[in-house]
Amino acid sequence: MSKGFSPGEFANEMTEEDPIPIPTPAYEGDFVLNEVLSLESGEILVNPTLHYAVYGQLNAARDNAVLVCHALSGSAQVGAWWPQLFLPGDLGLLDLTRDCVIGINIFGSCYGSTGPGSIDPATGKPYGPTFPLINVRDIVNAQVKLMDHLGIPQLKLAIGASIGGMTVLEWAILFPDRVARAIAIGVAPLGAMASASTTSSARPSCSIPHGKAATTHPERSPRAASRSPAPWHDQLQVSSPL
Repeated sequence: MSKGFSPGEFANEMTEEDPIPIPTPAYEGDFVLNEVLSLESGEILVNPTLHYAVYGQLNAARDNAVLVCHALSGSAQVGAWWPQLFLPGDLGLLDLTRDCVIGINIFGSCYGSTGPGSIDPATGKPYGPTFPLINVRDIVNAQVKLMDHLGIPQLKLAIGASIGGMTVLEWAILFPDRVARAIAIGVAPLGAMASASTTSSARPSCSIPHGKAATTHPERSPRAASRSPAPWHDQLQVSSPL
């Protein structure tokens, strides 16, 4: 991979009024799983695609990979929705002269990975409302295949918030030998009330767009999230590295 964004491109001094620079991926593309992927629901995805972006460069030992897991409305472009991670010096958590940062769009999203707008091989039409139920374990089982493809035996760090934090926890549970450090933000075991609250808050995102029939419209992409997460050093106050 070519050398990616360098923190040296930041200004030497920043003030609160300065816009946060957004790094550019060194590589962005698709990984197609040439298999029938069995899901926890009992359904399958045939040759599903994971869209991913890479910032920085893998070192010769391939031990500097950092996986940043996005929340419900995020994408593989970590720098677009969490640029604070890449701030220079003590302001940021990651250093692209040292770290290789990877973002992977989750199944069911609309930013490149297989989702309701993708073509169902069985029908030749978009999945729409027939898209199978996806859970976090399905996401991680697919992501580990991408890491195998990239030749990454162990992640230096996995970090994420919300659904991204759930993804990080699942990585640590399923593949503890493949995650050296994990930071899960805004995640905890759910009791009945918390589960109900999570379900009700997520339900609006599943509403049928434009009041039309229960189908998806790939040409009508949702607006990108306008808000970035809080700086990592603020968010870490409510997280516990595993």
